Amino acid sequence: MKNLEKYYDFIRDEETKNTVKKIADKALYVNKNYIPATTEFINPFVAELSLPIIKNLDVKFEIFPSYSYCERKVLILFPEFLEQVDANEFIVSLRIRNKSKFKTLYHKDYLGSIMSMGIDRNKTGDIYVYDDYADIIIHSDIADYIAYNLESIGKNKIEIEKINIQEVHYKEQEHNLLNINCSSMRLDNIIKNITNKSREIASDIVKSKSVKINWQVIDKVSYLVEEGDMVSISKYGRYKISKFMGQTKSGKYKVEIKHYI
Repeated sequence: MKNLEKYYDFIRDEETKNTVKKIADKALYVNKNYIPATTEFINPFVAELSLPIIKNLDVKFEIFPSYSYCERKVLILFPEFLEQVDANEFIVSLRIRNKSKFKTLYHKDYLGSIMSMGIDRNKTGDIYVYDDYADIIIHSDIADYIAYNLESIGKNKIEIEKINIQEVHYKEQEHNLLNINCSSMRLDNIIKNITNKSREIASDIVKSKSVKINWQVIDKVSYLVEEGDMVSISKYGRYKISKFMGQTKSGKYKVEIKHYI
């Protein structure tokens, strides 16, 4: 890619732009030093923007984890003379067992405990929560630090085991189902129904750039939301437009939405 600055100009969101720039720098490092390296955990939109750069720098890559329900992934970059790389050298998983029989731990509990240790969110991937344990994907260089220093989550005693990526128990993140009826699939209308706010307030939320669709900031109230879209609303959470279920007799759209918890 001849002019990266011109490419960056097309990326509107500054956080996304900075992340893509860091990945480009990492690819240049691999190209120059012939040493494999890994990126921070990124969302699918950042990966999509980064791949054209990587492909034009004579660097190979693999995306891990590859499981379909895995949202946050890393790009492992390596020089062309290597056939492949072992993902376990770069990312691993911690299986954290909840030893309490009285209090259930949720996604936010596991994530919050790790963030409270000063761990950068970009060093951690997805978290798969089950009744008495969670599998958390992380960069391998912080695995021992967490394993040796995290002794409890809240008041719950825990046990931590380091496992390979191939041993992770993947699944979709926990969610509640919402069923809404809306007059149109315009973004402001969807936000209105999700947040239970007025149309005016919903429009203000969108215009303030507090909404991302498929990890991109969308500030047009007339944007049409589609089935399968991921919707992130600042201070309200993350949602997926799960399916359209037809229309009511009055012509409103019946929509099933997953609210991730």
